[in-house]
Amino acid sequence: MFLKRKRIGTVLPVTSLVSKTTEDGTFYAGEKFIDWLVKSKQNAWQVLPLHQTQLEKNSSTKHIPSPYKGYGIGLDPIFLTKESRDPSDKELAGFIKNNNYWLDNYTLFCSLRDYFGTDRWSKWPTDIRNRDKNSIKKWQEKLNKEINKHTIIQAQLYFSYKKLQKKASKNEIILIGDLPLYLGLNSPLVWQFQDLFEINEDGKLEKTSGVIKSKKSYFGRQVWGHPLYKWQEEKLIPKLEKIFKIRLRYLANLFDWVRLDHAKGLFVYDSIDLKGEKLDKPLKGPGTEFLGKITSFAHQQNLNIYAEDTGGKLKELRECLKYNKIPGIKIFKYSYDEKKKKFTNQYLEIDKYHSNTFAYTTTHDTETLISYLQKLSKTEINILTKKINIQETADIKLLAKLIINKVINSPAKTVIIPIQDWLYTTDRINTPGTEKEIDDSNWQYKMTTPIEDLPTDLYKLNN
Repeated sequence: MFLKRKRIGTVLPVTSLVSKTTEDGTFYAGEKFIDWLVKSKQNAWQVLPLHQTQLEKNSSTKHIPSPYKGYGIGLDPIFLTKESRDPSDKELAGFIKNNNYWLDNYTLFCSLRDYFGTDRWSKWPTDIRNRDKNSIKKWQEKLNKEINKHTIIQAQLYFSYKKLQKKASKNEIILIGDLPLYLGLNSPLVWQFQDLFEINEDGKLEKTSGVIKSKKSYFGRQVWGHPLYKWQEEKLIPKLEKIFKIRLRYLANLFDWVRLDHAKGLFVYDSIDLKGEKLDKPLKGPGTEFLGKITSFAHQQNLNIYAEDTGGKLKELRECLKYNKIPGIKIFKYSYDEKKKKFTNQYLEIDKYHSNTFAYTTTHDTETLISYLQKLSKTEINILTKKINIQETADIKLLAKLIINKVINSPAKTVIIPIQDWLYTTDRINTPGTEKEIDDSNWQYKMTTPIEDLPTDLYKLNN
């Protein structure tokens, strides 16, 4: 009855896992985490992206922490452990056969990265940078040993993850991944399909993803640094679909659901000109038809999609989500607009959340629930508690607990709570817009309580 009525889960990156009995931040620690999910009557885990990230600026070995500048395919070798076993010859052959649609390009890219000491493929020799066919063949032969090494590493990671996935499935726990809209410039997929991105002939960017400075942009102008898709060239749309289909096919082997990050970027997006903000401009994305096609493809792979539909300019996106019955999200933290100093009913009115929704208290990209509540005045807390019909209290931890229970008992079929909210802490995973090319402090969060000591009596589900 519990599983049919509601999905309740936790959002936590694998890298944040801390265990008394196995290596921290690994798939083996993830198996321990599944034990806790079962004990605490949960049936979902949002693990966030698992891909390797691009190299830190001026480093040939150190990778940045943010998964949103990731390679977009493959599993991060950071998850390898002493317990990771070598696949048998039969397993390896099967893995290669089933993953040939992405593996050859990925392993060549990683081998070239190691050889040249950089994943900035724009700095590689012109012939291989531009993917000359003869050059591809030459480097595949030259780096054959390294390519085999990266192939085996990916197989090891895959079979380690499959063990975790099998345990989750056995316990009826869904695994939720992420599909970031944009890819980092130093992604093997961008190198492979560079003609589909707004990239100069020398492999550099003049325009990138981001947010135009306006009265409605809360943090002002933002430069995210991802290459833009060539959405404006209609003849390229079918080829751009291929990139998304490669990624979705890969993710379908790992997850039950994926969150489409920044989904509104398929409808309207900002082109940030690196020559100056006066040249920035908003542009139209491929829209409803494109989202419908990739969603249909995902469903063919037995992969479900829900979309991040927060922010402004959402009318077309939400109409598309409704038509295609794609869940959106509700984040309680957004119930208070700090800029306007007022509450927003669409997030505050928990009892009116749509059933086809993924509801959150906060997310990996926001402050925690405790931090949010600590900023509110007594008057604002009074307004909040009356509006959502819960007990008013000066005890912030109790207030947070009441809100968590309220969100869990909302009409939303799926409720995801960050681990920091379960633990009533203020530790943050990520602060968007503060990323650094070197020594970034984001995405460094580690659990303050080991998995084995986590509380299990977390919420009360009303009948």
